[in-house]
Amino acid sequence: MHELSCSWVPGTFDVVRLRVAGRTIEMTSAHLARLFGKQALHDLYLKGSAKLKIDAQQVALLS
Repeated sequence: MHELSCSWVPGTFDVVRLRVAGRTIEMTSAHLARLFGKQALHDLYLKGSAKLKIDAQQVALLS
C-alpha cells in the first residue's frame, strides 16, 4: 500500500497536486474523482488536503 497525499494547487479552482512514491503529479479534481471515486474529494474540500491509501495498481493509473 502507498499513501497518496492530495492538496490544492494554489491559485487554481480545480487542480490537485498529488504526491505518491516520491512523485508529484497534478490533475483536475474531476479526473481524481474518476480514478478514485468522489469520496477522495471529501477531505480535500473540507480540509484543503487529503490522504488516501492506494495499492500499486492504483499508482499505475496515475502514469
